[in-house]
Amino acid sequence: MLASLPASARRIDRLKAVAALNLNSTEAQRAVNFLKEHRTVVDPTLVFYEFISASTARPLASFEPGVARVAPELAKQFTDVGSQPPPPFAEEAFAMDLAIVAALHRAGVPIVAGTDQTVPGHSLHREIELYTQAGFTHLEAIQAATIVPARVMGLDKELETVEVGKRADLILLGANPLDDIRNIRKVEFVVTDGRMYNCAGLWRSVDFKP
Repeated sequence: MLASLPASARRIDRLKAVAALNLNSTEAQRAVNFLKEHRTVVDPTLVFYEFISASTARPLASFEPGVARVAPELAKQFTDVGSQPPPPFAEEAFAMDLAIVAALHRAGVPIVAGTDQTVPGHSLHREIELYTQAGFTHLEAIQAATIVPARVMGLDKELETVEVGKRADLILLGANPLDDIRNIRKVEFVVTDGRMYNCAGLWRSVDFKP
């Protein structure tokens, strides 16, 4: 298990260890049960691990279309991503990461959506898309970025569902994400603090492409 690796372990050793995990083992099941029993909340940042598995065979833009829309200053940082083969075991480790999140979700461990350092303004969408690959329904994947975080922070009485008396911050989509989870990327308007904003204008204001 990963816990047996020293803090100084090389990245390749960590990737190899993840790729070799056996989720059917007694030790793995014990770990999942421990998290559930202790009401542990997991923020897996799957999108980051997919990001580092990019390669010439599977370039970043093939799974994260938002990379083509970032500001020129940020675009330079993504130029070389995937231009080389991924680190050894990166693809296998990412497949296991998906399987781990699937196992945690099936067990009832709360999953909240996070992204770490990837493509600003877009990677949260990808994180939600990846949850559907891990067996979440489309609604469950969306809830991992909305009501579930609110509940674990004790804020579900204030926000993250559309109800009378709650904070009226929301987004308006151009298509139904329950039909196709990729429709979460079609954000047309944002409503916050009682004002509605056109997203295309907001993107342009920071040199992104809408």
